Amino acid sequence: MDLLVKQVNLLLVRHGTTRWNREKRYLGHTDIPLDPGGRDELAPLARELAGKAFRGVYCSDLARCRETLAIISPAQADTAMYDPRLREMDFGAWEGHTYEQLQHQSLYRQWIDSPQQVTPPGGESWADFAGRIDGFVGSLLKDVEGACSRPAEAQTGGRAALSGLQGIKTGGAELTGSQRTEIGEAALPGSKGSDDSEAALSRSERSGGTGPESPVPPGMLIVAHGGVLRQLAVRLVPGLSFWDVHVQPGSLLWIRLSFTEETGSWNGKLVNEA
Repeated sequence: MDLLVKQVNLLLVRHGTTRWNREKRYLGHTDIPLDPGGRDELAPLARELAGKAFRGVYCSDLARCRETLAIISPAQADTAMYDPRLREMDFGAWEGHTYEQLQHQSLYRQWIDSPQQVTPPGGESWADFAGRIDGFVGSLLKDVEGACSRPAEAQTGGRAALSGLQGIKTGGAELTGSQRTEIGEAALPGSKGSDDSEAALSRSERSGGTGPESPVPPGMLIVAHGGVLRQLAVRLVPGLSFWDVHVQPGSLLWIRLSFTEETGSWNGKLVNEA
């Protein structure tokens, strides 16, 4: 068995709902705010995180994520790192359009079938999107190492941040039926449903060892977009695919990162709210 030497809890929060989310429009780099319902839906998470400290806070620089962070953790909004690498994929000419408006375009149909091989006109390739997320992960892991090297008495953020999380909306498939799922901020037809997501979650660790007798790792908060959180989970949790992960607006994924001497690397496990 691997000898565990370091652990960090990552709370990954998707921004609240915008008008384009409700209208199922592709929303990438277009900078629009939350709608009133999107702000209201963040209230439960804001109550649970009130007064909680994190060892690092990272946020997309787009308005909908900035606004989300200001609502759920206002005390740390001024000191957070606002990183453009955490932006959603740029959908180029398809920004602001719906599936119904694009469905008869041949390039769009090819992109639905093979998004890793086809790039939206004027938009971002999958390789570029994945590459900037990889760059962020590299920076994050350096900060994780730093958080773990601080004196144990200073590492109080994890316990404070993770206490009382039961009951918060976590993960979950955002589907309009068995034939719909998300690639970024808009819904697409013909992809995997919630059964695949549940199977993926069952492959991940669902208990975090967070009882009173267990030392609680430091906590770090990331506020970003649906596609970004999926790609982060893919990079950090072995065995996950992009389509395994579904995060509703205003909800979170909780990933526990562990470093072992045997592997010499950081690996994550999905942890539910229990």
